[in-house]
Amino acid sequence: MLVWIVLAAIVVFVIAASTVGGVSGSLARRPRRSVYDLEEAVEFVAERLPDELTARVSYEQVRAVLAAHCDYLAEKGVASAATADDIGTGLLLVPDDEPLAWILGRLESGGVALDDGDVVQILDVEERYYRAIGAIGGEVDGPADPSGSVA
Repeated sequence: MLVWIVLAAIVVFVIAASTVGGVSGSLARRPRRSVYDLEEAVEFVAERLPDELTARVSYEQVRAVLAAHCDYLAEKGVASAATADDIGTGLLLVPDDEPLAWILGRLESGGVALDDGDVVQILDVEERYYRAIGAIGGEVDGPADPSGSVA
């Protein structure tokens, strides 16, 4: 009887250890998930804006810009309010001016009056927040130019 109890305990331990080890190994191979905290981002951005901009822009306006940018990224499938499993993994091409135009339209429809240049400065500082939380890594070499021309 004692042999069966010891044998059962060993089997349970082996199953638990292999399960925990497998999950730990799987998580170790995944990239670290970056969590965007809107309130933390507002503080980060507001503290790093130039003095002449902070004299004109309130925390609420900074929050509105950052929230609109989050909405844009979620609409494009780059970000998710739930988990990283909800976002797409395919290549996403966005024209340079599209995010800014989308955010400005969202701000205007929400009654937030900000100069375009002020929004650009806020978004530039927000990029530093993305880097600080690990959401943006180093620059990656792009694919070779298929036309063979050298710029």
